[in-house]
Amino acid sequence: MIIKSFAPSPLTKGLQALVTRLHPTHPQYQNFQQELKNKEAGDFGEQYVMKELQQMALLNDCYILHNVTLPSALPMQIDILLIVPNAIILLEIKNIRGTVHLKNDPRQLIRTSDSGEVHVFTHPEIQLEQYIQGMKHFLDTQNVSIPIYGAVVFPFNNVNIHREEGRLPILMAKELPIFLHKHLEKSKETTTMAEIKNIILSHLRNRTPFPLCQYYQIDASALRRGVYCENCGGFGMEKLKIGWHCQMCQHRCRDAHIQSLKDYSMLVGETITNRECRDFLMIESEHVAKRILQKLQLPRSGSNKNSRYKLSGLYMNR
Repeated sequence: MIIKSFAPSPLTKGLQALVTRLHPTHPQYQNFQQELKNKEAGDFGEQYVMKELQQMALLNDCYILHNVTLPSALPMQIDILLIVPNAIILLEIKNIRGTVHLKNDPRQLIRTSDSGEVHVFTHPEIQLEQYIQGMKHFLDTQNVSIPIYGAVVFPFNNVNIHREEGRLPILMAKELPIFLHKHLEKSKETTTMAEIKNIILSHLRNRTPFPLCQYYQIDASALRRGVYCENCGGFGMEKLKIGWHCQMCQHRCRDAHIQSLKDYSMLVGETITNRECRDFLMIESEHVAKRILQKLQLPRSGSNKNSRYKLSGLYMNR
């Protein structure tokens, strides 16, 4: 039973906005483009595994949650969390192509791409062990004692894995039914799953690195301003009485400014003034900007020219 459905990572959404708004000549552009590619691949792998879990009849009476962040002494952002009778199972998803060597002493993941490039990463076991310990700490604070297991899952068969002896299971997605069946077979429920589910849901955190300009130390002036045209990819749509008009491709859109304000919230800041709105959307009229912001019914602080509108609600409704 899906309790927290799959949703793309907030960072993926932010990087999409950053790569769209940052000029290709920017010195960090290619790095962000690659980081976005990696995040999108990660999201795709997690979405695939969530679909596989949803189709498993043996999990019909269990709880499945995607992207779980909880308060703990150890930072944790769990890709997929399963609540089964008398156990919690954490899945760390790694959607990686090429040849992967999982080495010990020191523990590293070394990936060789199809083109021969070699990249070194932290061993996923280390991350998963941290999440298991963080989960134990969190449950201790709630006076809940229950076994916690974990596995690293590679969703697709486009990876060739070479592994030295490890501490935690390394699985392909198609192995999950057998792995989960073993845990369900020996489970005897002592703490109700509903109780644990409610505790977790009541403590969920939504952590994002926004605004990304501050997070990556980018000058906001490097961003391309204007309302983005989803049809041709150009910037600077013209404000009409009703909606927006792209002079390059003649596309019209009634609410194109909403995406641009979402971009602002993820890249520049969660609040915006009338002047900042005019500057970012490239509109001249103070009254037009005021109507745009007020029509969105955004929370506001201050008055008159000191008014600041909170944009986080726009992002939450993406």
